Amino acid sequence: MDTIFANIAVNELVSNSYIYVAIVVLGGIVTYLLANVHKYKQTIKLLQQQNEEFMTVHEELSAQEEELRQNFNELYLREETIRQNDEIYQLVTEGSNDGLWIWDIVTDAKTVSERGWNMLKLPEHAVTTKAKWKQTIVHPDDLPLMVAELERHFSGQTPFYQAEYRAKSAQGGYRWILSRGKALFDSNGQPMRMAGSYTDITDRKYKEERIKHMAYYDALTGLANRERLVEVVKQALHSAASSDRRAALVFIDIDNFKQINDTYGHSWGDKLLISLSKRLEALVVETGMAARLGGDEFIIFLPVMVQSEEVTAYADKMMHVLEQPITVNRHVFHITASAGIAIYPEHGDNVEDLLRTADMAMYSAKTSGKHTYRFFDKSMQDAVVEKTLMEARLRQTVYNNELKLHYQPQYNMNSGQIGGFEALLRWKSSDYGMVSPLKFIALAEETGLIIGIGNWVLREACSFSQELYARGQGRLCTAVNISVVQLMQADFVQVVAAVLSEIGLPPELLELEITESVLMERFEDNVRKLGELRSMGVRIALDDFGSGYSSLTYLKKLPITALKIDKAFIDDIAVGGNNIAITGSIIELAHEMGLVVVAEGVETEEQFAYLKQKGCDTIQGYLISQPLPPEEFIAKLQG
Repeated sequence: MDTIFANIAVNELVSNSYIYVAIVVLGGIVTYLLANVHKYKQTIKLLQQQNEEFMTVHEELSAQEEELRQNFNELYLREETIRQNDEIYQLVTEGSNDGLWIWDIVTDAKTVSERGWNMLKLPEHAVTTKAKWKQTIVHPDDLPLMVAELERHFSGQTPFYQAEYRAKSAQGGYRWILSRGKALFDSNGQPMRMAGSYTDITDRKYKEERIKHMAYYDALTGLANRERLVEVVKQALHSAASSDRRAALVFIDIDNFKQINDTYGHSWGDKLLISLSKRLEALVVETGMAARLGGDEFIIFLPVMVQSEEVTAYADKMMHVLEQPITVNRHVFHITASAGIAIYPEHGDNVEDLLRTADMAMYSAKTSGKHTYRFFDKSMQDAVVEKTLMEARLRQTVYNNELKLHYQPQYNMNSGQIGGFEALLRWKSSDYGMVSPLKFIALAEETGLIIGIGNWVLREACSFSQELYARGQGRLCTAVNISVVQLMQADFVQVVAAVLSEIGLPPELLELEITESVLMERFEDNVRKLGELRSMGVRIALDDFGSGYSSLTYLKKLPITALKIDKAFIDDIAVGGNNIAITGSIIELAHEMGLVVVAEGVETEEQFAYLKQKGCDTIQGYLISQPLPPEEFIAKLQG
């Protein structure tokens, strides 16, 4: 048992030893495991920390990747924008009419686009600096303006630079360009770089010059016109006033120029004006200027004339030059002119006064017989004032009943009786008394008042003729003077027809007297109207034959029925002058043409006898009777 117990004890001891060992081993294992667990935890913790760090790095990398992607996208977009801008720039430079330029102000380097070089007709890179551009390209006269405009822009006076100047091409010619640009400034306000464009404005400049020329010069002759004349004279007078100098203005009017236009046509007249203009221009090429006011009126301005004798010598030379023959279309013309001269400052201290006083002097030369010149004097101005006042009174004559008609009998040489009468106008003015027809008829024609006055005369004369018939004095022919101004009215024929119809006077009892001035004013149109009047039955007489411009050629074209010999030929009969034979020839010629001949101004028995011998048809004059008021004329008929 003991053995058993001993064995059991041994066995228990062994078992306990095993257990102990096992416990020790187990403890070691547990200790090992616990150590490993701690180490594991530390490892895990480390791994977690590293993982966190990795995640942080990952996130940073991701962020950097996103930033890189964004930067890449921005770079791509910028490159695309640059590419598009390059395309746009290429389109602009190639498609624009302008040339582009860049100027590096610091280095003075200048770059011009291909279009710019082509526009300027220069090879590319012909000029690489602004300094050389100024020196070789810009016209010397335009350089100061270009530089001034640059300085204005650099100093901030203008937001943009702009200048027009002429640029020299490779062929040596110049083209007008408009240069525009804008500068970039550094922090100190100094210009660093500038860019802009060139525009070719050559055509525009030529057009502007053409417009300016049209505005200041006469299109036909090329002489200065009134606007240019006024501008030049104003400047010259300002200079003369400061230096106490004298100047002269000559107002020229070509004599009888309208006759040339009406006879040969305006194209001939234009050629004459051109030739005359060249002569006048040659006269003043070194001493003054020539201008054309219009029509056949010219001005010579002499800005430096010290003595009146100088002006006189110049005027004599001018008249001599103008009267030299001029050939137009193989036809030789002999031209004369009338001129008026005004001196600064005696006759005016401004351009308008000088033109006005010179015009008055020219008018005085015209009324003095033409083909001469006159210096202005105050009496001419007084005459103009008087003329103006008389015109004002003349406008009221019809309304104030101041116009009267006197009638001068016309004696029929064949029947020995009074066969008609001429109606002669008289003006008894409340201001001027009895005014000579020679004085107021011309004024009425000049002002156009003759139209209304002439219509009144026509109506009064026709009414008087009808009154004579009603009183049993028979049918007498009524002669009425017609101004060419009346004849030129579009409705003249209708006016005559209306008066005859209203009064009831047979057309063959009305004789309209025209003067040779119809040969100078719209000849063809006047002849047509006279023809219409003749077809109505109205008689037409050519008055004052031999005193003016009539010739056989024109005489044949006029639809006239009678010829009135000018009084100058009749006067010559009494003194045995050289015109006696001419008077006989006129009568013979008129009869051959089937015309009635009337001699006016017959005052002596000698004249009467000669005219009767030559077969003159009708006479009138103081030998028969002076012009009589209506009642006295009727009394003479009855006596």
